[in-house]
Amino acid sequence: MATETSKPTTSEPVEMETYKGSCHCASHTYTILHPALTHPSTRVLSCNCSICIRSGALFIYPPNSAVQFTTGKLEDLKAYTFTPKRIAHYFCDTCGTYCMARSVDPTYHAGTTCVNVRTLGGVEIPGLCVKEMDGANCDVDAEVEKYLGKGR
Repeated sequence: MATETSKPTTSEPVEMETYKGSCHCASHTYTILHPALTHPSTRVLSCNCSICIRSGALFIYPPNSAVQFTTGKLEDLKAYTFTPKRIAHYFCDTCGTYCMARSVDPTYHAGTTCVNVRTLGGVEIPGLCVKEMDGANCDVDAEVEKYLGKGR
């Protein structure tokens, strides 16, 4: 079951913002173009699946084209997959920061990058609307589809 904290949604237009992100050691830096994270309609997902609960990651899901590396590239990060091996989780092999995840299965959320909001500079987590997702016990696909506005 998903629960939401904080702000209600509104129909006002969402301004796009550029966020700068990096791993802890800054070997990998990137920018993300995304609707303002503090806008009341912007949701950040907090999942309790096995990898998310261990890493403490909070995710947004911009299109792949909105993620631009300024130092290094995605392929320079260490990829980790686990069953069913549809998503590659990317970590810095120097400092261990969990930066992002991306589908390696073209039939599964292709074109979307899961970016760990905790890697973005200047973002105040308490000011965000965090949606809790029970990824350990629910249909994660349906929850992500709802987040992406595709609903199922």
